[in-house]
Order: sequence, then structure tokens, then C-alpha cells
Amino acid sequence: MNVAIIGATQGLGLELTKKFLTEGHRVAAGILEREAPPALAELAVMYGDNLMVFKADVTDEAEIIHGSGLCREFFGEIDALCNVAGVLLSGDRVNEIHECDIAELRKSFDVNVVGAIIVAKAYYPVMKRGGMIITVTSEGVGVYSCGSWVPCYALSKMAATKVSGIFNASIDDVDFYSIHPGRMNTEMGRTTAQIEASESADGFYEIMIGNRPVSRDTFYVDYKGKPMPT
Repeated sequence: MNVAIIGATQGLGLELTKKFLTEGHRVAAGILEREAPPALAELAVMYGDNLMVFKADVTDEAEIIHGSGLCREFFGEIDALCNVAGVLLSGDRVNEIHECDIAELRKSFDVNVVGAIIVAKAYYPVMKRGGMIITVTSEGVGVYSCGSWVPCYALSKMAATKVSGIFNASIDDVDFYSIHPGRMNTEMGRTTAQIEASESADGFYEIMIGNRPVSRDTFYVDYKGKPMPT
């Protein structure tokens, strides 16, 4: 398979890149940095022409469109894309919504929601018909699932989850999914972690290669393919 991973620097994105390469697939790994961090640089040495690392800031539409062109040159059509890029900002961890920094709220939406749309919009023309585009989202995004913690993140992930449903309603030749990755032991989720990022990556892999079928009608699922409550 030809797979693109946006947000491959660390955590789930890095683990997904490793998993697909280990299983013999070709991977285009989009990162925020201008140069590959050590872990990806090592993978590039190990897997050679099976890995392309490129810059992919999801808030920069021109850069994302350029990256989709690089992917087309690298391996033609993409079978599956997973957009892992997202932010949970420091002030959002301590401030309730009536105390939130509006700049952090805007950045949360810019990366988590607008970024998801930019990626899906730019990569749709490069996707294989019948392929899939995944946005990594979160749990508890239902209208009535309201808590006071990380309000900017929660609001943005609720909106990001619906992005896939709207794309599915608009496009019928590529499938869009919003997937909750579980509470992972990563920089973003360590305080509430229940699983390692590698376990989540294994689940995403099974979904992306078709071993764990999911329906576009139930586009919001967890990393095991189980429908999430809405």
C-alpha cells in the first residue's frame, strides 16, 4: 500500500510510520519540522526508497498542497492517509472555558479543525478511488458529553469529528473517518494514558489495510473499529 501519515514526528504518527514500513508498505511522512527528527532519519536509512519525509504544517494550505504533489510524484495514488496532527495547548490544561485564552482557542481550531479540512481537501485529488482519509480525533465529542477540562481542545475535536461526516456526505469515491486513538502514553495524553501509542497504531493499521472493516455510515469509531457514542 501507499500510505501518507501527516504528523509523523512522534507518538501515534511515528508509530504508524514504523508499523507500515515494517510490514512492507511505502510511506510518505509529513512533519512540522524542516528536517527529519532522529527517529525518522533512522527509518529513512533503514527503509530507503520506501519512505519519503516532507514538511507538512496543516495550518499552511500552500505547503499541504505542495506536499500532496510530492506524494503523487513519490508513489502516484495514495491508498490511505491518516492525519494525526493536532494540538492540546498548555493553558487549555489549566483554564476553564470562562478563563480560556482566546488565542489558544483560535489556534486549537486552526490546527485541529481547519487543518483537518485543508488536509482532506488537498489530498482528495491524490487518493485512490475507494481509499480512505482518517482524521485522528478524540472521545467525548458528543453534544451532551460536556466537561470543564481542556475546553478549547474538546470543542475543536468535536468539530473535527464532524469534518469526516460532511466530507462523506459530499464525496462518494473516497471514505472519510474520524478515529479516537485511545488514551495514549504520549506527550499530549500521558496524564490520562491507558495504552501505548504502538497499541493504537496496530489498531489503525488493521483498519487502514482493510482487515478491520468499518462503514462510512458510522464514520466515528475508535482504534479497534468500534463505533463511538455521539
